[in-house]
Amino acid sequence: MSAGSRYLLAKWHHGAARSAQKWANQCRVLTHDTPKGRWIDNFGACGQNIFVSTHRVPWMFALRTWFLERQNFTYGSSRNVLDNVGHYTQMVWAATHKVGCGLTKCPKGGPRGKPFYNYVCNYCPIGNHEEKLGLPYKRGRPCGSCQPNCLSRKIRLCTNSCNTADLWANCRDLYRTWPGWLCNTATPEGLERQRNCAATCTCHGKIHD
Repeated sequence: MSAGSRYLLAKWHHGAARSAQKWANQCRVLTHDTPKGRWIDNFGACGQNIFVSTHRVPWMFALRTWFLERQNFTYGSSRNVLDNVGHYTQMVWAATHKVGCGLTKCPKGGPRGKPFYNYVCNYCPIGNHEEKLGLPYKRGRPCGSCQPNCLSRKIRLCTNSCNTADLWANCRDLYRTWPGWLCNTATPEGLERQRNCAATCTCHGKIHD
């Protein structure tokens, strides 16, 4: 994996796994679920990677296939194409720290109408934001941006994750300009703004973007 200074320790999420399994069972070849189908409380719509095979293969094979899109990726470039790198960038997205997967054997619909195996993983919070596609993580010494919240010298993953996510894309910009307005919970309108920018308003000192 590329050297990132604030990779978060990822943990299994049962809700993400249930939604991934539910979608895998639909047997739609290389088709993503709707945002509503990938919605997880506190995180919103999660990211999703899909792999299909006519034979059952180890999960590591599917994961490695996604990760090998790294060969198409250029760090810091604005010319990365989501269709060519999106599985990889979702896997290494710095703020993503929950994952859940599902697998099913589909009786038909594969090549030449044959059965196929449908592998689905959901990643929360979602990555692959278009404006940051070339910067899915921050380069640097492992744990360099999250001391002292680092899990051992050997593993070297950050542990200061945020257990919620922003639903609006411009929360950071809004907070930079109007922090009191954005995160003011004294009015119904303020509560709604904070709900949509929960990570920005409540996760100070934690990795959430």
